[in-house]
Amino acid sequence: APADIAVPAVVTVTATSEANLTRSASASVTLRPNVTISMTPTSSSLRAGMTQQFVASVGGTTNTAVNWSISPAVGSISASGVYTAPSTLNSQQVVTVTASSVADGSKTASASVTLVPVVTLSLSPGSVSLQASGSRQFVASVGGTTNTGVTWSISPAVGSISASGLYTSPSTLNSQQVVTVTATS
Repeated sequence: APADIAVPAVVTVTATSEANLTRSASASVTLRPNVTISMTPTSSSLRAGMTQQFVASVGGTTNTAVNWSISPAVGSISASGVYTAPSTLNSQQVVTVTASSVADGSKTASASVTLVPVVTLSLSPGSVSLQASGSRQFVASVGGTTNTGVTWSISPAVGSISASGLYTSPSTLNSQQVVTVTATS
């Protein structure tokens, strides 16, 4: 067969006997173009519950149907190529979306979906009252990521905050002040 087949064709192969030129046999060979497949987009980044439409383009055949699959099985993919991220995400991960040609199952195209969790941060207690040289432990709760570390800061710079979230007021206070304690993921 030729290396490149643009359109389907039927070739007849005939063998004729050298002993009797009136005797021959024929066979038909159907030549089909090579099936190609591509996908758009080739990558996407989604948060929990979001969707992305993928489009597969199949060439070299009149059968342009595809089968959709995902790996690992996180979220879902519809028969029309719409990927839906799961409703909750605890950590970032990558899902591969694959379209396989129905005409030639060995022909596939893939795209990657990066699932990005929504990072949440809460702080307790919400407010405290302290005297001079008083201290209070603050606790930050981080969700949506495996990295639960925080950086502590205060504003204005009155007193001090430790790396573990322990706030200590100054040893002398001349007037009432409000200090904001902030935890940053």
